[in-house]
Amino acid sequence: MEANALIQPTFAERFTGLPPHTTREYELKLTKVAETLSETEYNEWTLYLENSMNSEQNPSILFSIFVVLSTYARRMKNISHFKEIVDRFGERFIEYPLYPHILSLLYKEIGTAEAIEQAVTFAKEASQKLPNQVGVLHNYAEAIIHARENGMMITEEELQDAGQIINRVIHLTPRYAKFYCTRGRILAAMGRFSEAKEAIRRAIDMEESEKKDYAIRINDYLFHLNKVQTNEFSQVFSDKIAITEKSFDVAKQEIDQSISKLKSENLQMLGFFTAIISFTIGSLNILGNRDFLESALLILILSGSLVLAFVGFRLLFQTKIQHPWRTVSISLTSALVIIGSLIAYYFIK
Repeated sequence: MEANALIQPTFAERFTGLPPHTTREYELKLTKVAETLSETEYNEWTLYLENSMNSEQNPSILFSIFVVLSTYARRMKNISHFKEIVDRFGERFIEYPLYPHILSLLYKEIGTAEAIEQAVTFAKEASQKLPNQVGVLHNYAEAIIHARENGMMITEEELQDAGQIINRVIHLTPRYAKFYCTRGRILAAMGRFSEAKEAIRRAIDMEESEKKDYAIRINDYLFHLNKVQTNEFSQVFSDKIAITEKSFDVAKQEIDQSISKLKSENLQMLGFFTAIISFTIGSLNILGNRDFLESALLILILSGSLVLAFVGFRLLFQTKIQHPWRTVSISLTSALVIIGSLIAYYFIK
């Protein structure tokens, strides 16, 4: 109770005339309080809040203390203290529209797959309750990109929504550094790496060096900048590999086609020489003991048959027929020679 008596006047001074707890101004004023809070004050305020939970103390003051303690623990990256504050005191403030926002911030920091999913859910709930509070809207956009970066199922439509939200947030509050880092992360997820790096570098330049958590924030921005650069390099490298693989596939197809064409040409030449040999041997046999006209007709029949056989042999080994009209005309001429020779031979006999 002694701690309560000592601290209570400080609360009255600090929290008099605060903006409504549904506004961004309320969140910013309490963030300023958290930035100046010492570890001793943090412990004292925690004790005060614990002793006042069942009292008739002004609930708005208690909620403001709860927000300050949560903000201090989160910005100092003391997640165990953040979780302890929410676990011990959170149920008292469920009816406040800002409460889902605080839950989302906690689960995002916890970082497990289940917690990241809950962070998106609570961030969305808070954005629906406070659709004009830029801090809440930013957290929703950041929760989406955080989930995407950690392999969660975030659709392209949700990613585009996050991009629109962060653009609106920056339009309304153009001087807050972290908003640009979040924008850079979203742009990187869209593959717009140059714009992403520019946005994150702007966040680094804009961050206020007098803040207690300045080093933590700059380190966070540098982490995301390095991650964007790594992803950009990986994308470029993957694109080059894809182009190289495509070139290999095209070269392989050309080589296969060349080999197939060479085989076909070799077989055609083999067939051609075989036809010549057959024609020569056949001609010698025909000329054995027949008169000239009969021998000539039989040689014409043999020639036409060999030409047709050669054309058919060629068609068997061609995947694509070249000069189809020439092939048809040669085949028809050969067939007419055979038929004409047969008719002439029939009448001679």
